[in-house]
Amino acid sequence: MQKSELIPVILAVMLVSFIHSNAQQNTIDPVASLYSNTQVVSNIEYKKFDSVHLLLDVYVPAKRLGEPPWVEYSNERKPTLLFLHGGGWTSGDKISRSLFLMPYVSKGWCVVTANYRHLNQTSLTGIIGDARSALNWIYENADKYKFDTAKIITSGESAGGHLALMAGLVTNDDPFQQGNKKINRSLKVAGIINWFGVADLVKASASWDAGYYKLVAGENASAGNILNLSSPVNYITSSSPPVITIHGDQDKAAPYDQAPLLHNKLKQAGVKNYLLTITGKKHGNFDSEEMTIAQKEIWNFLKEIGIQ
Repeated sequence: MQKSELIPVILAVMLVSFIHSNAQQNTIDPVASLYSNTQVVSNIEYKKFDSVHLLLDVYVPAKRLGEPPWVEYSNERKPTLLFLHGGGWTSGDKISRSLFLMPYVSKGWCVVTANYRHLNQTSLTGIIGDARSALNWIYENADKYKFDTAKIITSGESAGGHLALMAGLVTNDDPFQQGNKKINRSLKVAGIINWFGVADLVKASASWDAGYYKLVAGENASAGNILNLSSPVNYITSSSPPVITIHGDQDKAAPYDQAPLLHNKLKQAGVKNYLLTITGKKHGNFDSEEMTIAQKEIWNFLKEIGIQ
């Protein structure tokens, strides 16, 4: 090849290299850009019971203005995730599971994550009532934060998965309400994402030690009633929202057999559902690849039920 013929080739290579380099420089980092596109409003009181103030955080798509009023919320209604933390109904808080929220924040969703009372403060039915109150707060504040109440998804892991199921499946709040503030509206969700939560507490309790059983259910004749009242499988009907569950098949903390039990009940009722079993894994010890697969399945499931 003559020197004159090499010049166009060299120029072409240089151009491709420049374009590639420029494209790399202009690639948006989805993590770094969260600050630019999202406002976090923290520690909002959604419920007070006696001396206990229950707080939640809201992640809202927003534009930063650089001057008062500093942020501007979108006028467009957004799909909204209500996430409830795990901890055996005895521990944990809203910030401890915040990394579960990031895929939704990065997609421009609204996200609400709420604290709830623990079993040293109330009964399991009272905790379920707190979860329903957090959902009610979303309805009450839909106009302010642009929550799309037709596209609310409840989610949580472990005990939070159970609460996400109950928050989404319950249709009568009377057994779970405490105090003077009552829920007076119908609370519906578009779907439920259950990360290894239990669904039939009567069966799940067979693996609990005596101390934990007493803590959750009590020790009197009403114990069985509390477990039945707090079991998501007892609220499944043909009009229940779709459910996706992610569960490790070696899980003993929330026994894996709870997952197929739940999904068989949903199938029998004709409710759209999907169970993703993580082979060889225990109680949430999923690696990066498994979490990526799980989130992909969640997005696919949400697309199928019309949530973009």
